[in-house]
Amino acid sequence: MKEYNTDIEFLISAFAYSYLSLNETFYLRKRDLKVIGVHVLDHSLVSDCKSKYDSGLTKAEENDIKEAIIANEKNYDTHVFIPRLTKEERFEIITEFIALNNNFKEELNRNYKTLIDSTENYGIEFYKKRIKAGVEMEYLTNGIDNNELKSQWTRFYRDKTKAIAIIWLSAQKSLLQ
Repeated sequence: MKEYNTDIEFLISAFAYSYLSLNETFYLRKRDLKVIGVHVLDHSLVSDCKSKYDSGLTKAEENDIKEAIIANEKNYDTHVFIPRLTKEERFEIITEFIALNNNFKEELNRNYKTLIDSTENYGIEFYKKRIKAGVEMEYLTNGIDNNELKSQWTRFYRDKTKAIAIIWLSAQKSLLQ
């Protein structure tokens, strides 16, 4: 069986990325299971436009991104779109964290309710409160001045996301065999 070296932390970040954001998409290259992030501006790398675009990336990184963009545009079977956590998965992780946490329950529940409301009626009032569309994980601890809680939440969220991402990655590996 072929040995792969997938960057699990980058895969977790891909899954955790806001499900409503169009700034970046993520792909898994099938031949080596490499995670490739494509920022919206990276499309300039394959554009016919003659303006100079400096991505700040190495040539190898640029080539990986170009390959992913072209594969997506031409529907090649060389890359797989990496899904993001759904709204429901994010809410499930949040409720689990709140249930396990004895401190700041009132504040966490208030922020959780605000996140739910933002997904149902997102508008300017949520933007003014600095709530990003797509259930950004950081908002759960908004207004709570406790670095330990924020660290616990980040670890918890990434650990739960990691479990989901690894199950997905295992399914991709089994499809390649």
